Amino acid sequence: MTPLRWLALALGLAACSAPPPAAGDAGTDVTDVTDAAPPAEPLRATAPFTQYVDPMVGTGGLGFGTGSAFPGPQRPFGLARPGPDTSDAEGNAVVFAHCAGYAYADSHNAGFSQLHMHGTGIVDHGALGFMPVREMSPAMTSQRGYLQPFRHARETAEVGYYRVTFDTSEITTEVTATDHVAVYRVTYPEGVSGNLLFDVGHTLSEVRVTDGEIAVDAAAERLSGRVHFEGGYSNRIGGVDLWWVARVSRPLTPAGTWRDGALSAERAQRGPRVGAFVPVAAQADNRVTVAIGLSLTDLEHARQNLDAEVPALDFDRVREANRAVWEPLLARTRVEARGPAALRTYYTAVYHTLLMPTLLSDVDGSYRGVDKQVRRAEGFRYYSDLSLWDTFRTEHPWLTLVYPEYQRDFVRSMLAMGEVLGHLPRWPLGPGETGGMLGDCGALMVADTWLRGLRDYDVARAWQLMRDGATRSPSRREALDEYNTLGYVSTEGRGASASATLEYAYADGALAQMAEGLGHADDARVFAARAQNYRNLYDPSSGWLVGRNRAGAFAPVTRAEAWQDFYAEGNPWQYLWYAPHDLAGLATLLGGRAPFLARLDDMFERSFRARRTPLPDPYYWHGNEPDIHAPFIPSAFGDFTAASRYVDWVRSNRYGDGPDGIPGNDDAGTLSAWYTFAALGIFPLAGTTTWLLAAPSVTRAEVSLSGARTLVIEAPLGGTRSFASRALTLDGAPLAAPVLTHPQLMGATQLRFDLAP
Repeated sequence: MTPLRWLALALGLAACSAPPPAAGDAGTDVTDVTDAAPPAEPLRATAPFTQYVDPMVGTGGLGFGTGSAFPGPQRPFGLARPGPDTSDAEGNAVVFAHCAGYAYADSHNAGFSQLHMHGTGIVDHGALGFMPVREMSPAMTSQRGYLQPFRHARETAEVGYYRVTFDTSEITTEVTATDHVAVYRVTYPEGVSGNLLFDVGHTLSEVRVTDGEIAVDAAAERLSGRVHFEGGYSNRIGGVDLWWVARVSRPLTPAGTWRDGALSAERAQRGPRVGAFVPVAAQADNRVTVAIGLSLTDLEHARQNLDAEVPALDFDRVREANRAVWEPLLARTRVEARGPAALRTYYTAVYHTLLMPTLLSDVDGSYRGVDKQVRRAEGFRYYSDLSLWDTFRTEHPWLTLVYPEYQRDFVRSMLAMGEVLGHLPRWPLGPGETGGMLGDCGALMVADTWLRGLRDYDVARAWQLMRDGATRSPSRREALDEYNTLGYVSTEGRGASASATLEYAYADGALAQMAEGLGHADDARVFAARAQNYRNLYDPSSGWLVGRNRAGAFAPVTRAEAWQDFYAEGNPWQYLWYAPHDLAGLATLLGGRAPFLARLDDMFERSFRARRTPLPDPYYWHGNEPDIHAPFIPSAFGDFTAASRYVDWVRSNRYGDGPDGIPGNDDAGTLSAWYTFAALGIFPLAGTTTWLLAAPSVTRAEVSLSGARTLVIEAPLGGTRSFASRALTLDGAPLAAPVLTHPQLMGATQLRFDLAP
């Protein structure tokens, strides 16, 4: 989860002041995991696979259960993410519910902006507003002035397409996109004239437009401009400039502009509150098409992107081309599951894994790097908006497995950033590195990619950047010196010190494995030793992994369900399991296999009985990242049944096919990727070559590994709450344990789960 500390403050973390439910206390709104309807019959997904995707999944939820999903159209990982920004009738948009601009509970549309993020816990982007209205007046120069009521009954969201008809004006707006171009088709009621607004000052909550430009060129038949905005993370890099060029299928001769609320006949304006309006006369065909080319490089590249990708204002052609791009990507996993809802949940999750990062390079390869200088991507496409503290855990392993051509370019983009920074980034956004969250997540992501066999990039240079970032300052390890000296980051050294220690140790474990594979024996020994630093946080008197001060004293834990300052967004329960690279060593530290698994079971039993609230879950918290590997942990110790039980509980009680179907910020596809793995019954321990198994919810799947070879997964009793295993076989040979190595998985053609009810 990207930072939601402002929400924690707003809510006061009331859950931490309430007593935990005792064992056996079922609370008030618990789903009884033992009392379920009979499972539906298996249903095989068939083409078109886009039919199973509902972009509205995850657009709702409450508090920390908000999915922050983006419901508008886009190409896979495209720059152009045009879509609706919503609010209540007064124009209010509660921050935590509008990180993607849209909240399902809202009643009004506050315009369509061209850039969004998916599933983040920060509010950013939302630049350049577009809105069709009827009459033009000074009131229409503000978002509150052009608010339009709408209902979900008059709204459609599909892959590559969004449509809404406003209740008062009866104006219909359709939206689609290419990689760099937002395309709109507006239909006015018969006999009604109107206006198209281009609002440079349009913003999301917590985003400021500090400068902008707009110009109307009737002779060239286009509008153009620039927006400089500063949002929740982009303010860390001095803001972002978006350049845009628009074409309209109606004459621009009568167009006007505005500045600071005053309408004008001037053809150009500059300032943070400027815009333009294009009158649309009533015609027999009362439709108008608008295409807006976008670039974070400069105005000329916005024009080039527009001309290359939408040479003609043909909305339907762009929409069909968009769908044609998505269909084969969704078809790379062909599953059979128990009923239509299961198929919708699965394929929508796959879709959500293909929305972020964000394409920054233009049609000719130009882009602005993290130093904001214009560069050229040669042999790859350059991407940014990498929420790596979240995505390295599930999103990037998923892409490495099924969509390697994209993951390869993400790694190459990271290396291009590293050449400028001197180390790999952690949370690059647009043309800058924000340094968001903590740890050495970029190195972990690249190491995981390499360990899983995707190596078509400059591996030697990648290793050097990773090694430098782990051993030299400055780097993304802000407390590196103290970490090396003490073996941990002290509570005086930085905030979230325990989390920083655990993140550094986790990254060191991945670097040790990569160094060994590359033949760097000395580096492998150093990093393997440092990977054990998580042990330095274990307080035997309390039994938790906690912060320590420079004198070595452990921080007290008075209540394990409460957030602590020495963790990043979590509590002792959620960080107790945070040594995925050394689960066996962690178990030894906690008393051995049996006590370790008993304690894990205690956490999940408490989770089963805990009340659901809009606040963070006090035990296992699936809405955030540090503990999302925990349901699969028992399989690492041979307990397939316990792992299957925990995984099924998460799948069944935290996911769905409705607006609240993602149990927290999707964080650029992280939680969706968890679901795809859980549905298939396989889970990667990021930064290792280990895959853990649990009972799938699908009954059959055909997975195109690395976009080529096919692995067939069979589980005839999948999705029936059958948690025990009669047999697990790989290509017909029995598995001794519910664990696979990556070479085993990639070399197989069939993985079969024979489950016991």
